Amino acid sequence: MEEGILTGDKGLKLDAWARKAGISLGLAKSMSMSLAEPEETPYLLKGITSMFSKQKKAAKEEVRNALLRVQIYCAINSNSDPIRVSKQLFISEVIEKILFGSNTLMTEEMTDEE
Repeated sequence: MEEGILTGDKGLKLDAWARKAGISLGLAKSMSMSLAEPEETPYLLKGITSMFSKQKKAAKEEVRNALLRVQIYCAINSNSDPIRVSKQLFISEVIEKILFGSNTLMTEEMTDEE
C-alpha cells in the first residue's frame, strides 16, 4: 500500500508523517507493515496496541483518520486486486475496532440502515 494513503499526502513519507502527527515511528511502521502484509498482523498486533496506548489524543485521532483513509481507498479500488484489497480493508477495520472500540464507517452504515 502506498505511504500516501496512510499519511493522507502523496508526497509525505511515513517518518515525516509520524513526526508531524506526533505518532511514534514504531507505531507508524507497524501499521504500514500490517497493511502491506496483512498476514503479519497477528504478530504485530501486540506492539500496535501497546504503542497506541502511549499516544496523545491528537495522535490517536490521526491514526483513526489514517485507518479511515485506508478503508476508503480499499472500497474505491476493490476491483484492482480484490483479494489483496479485501485483506487490507479487513485489517484496517479490525485495527480500528481494537484500538477505538468501534468502526466509524461501519457504524455510520448501520445507522443509515435503521
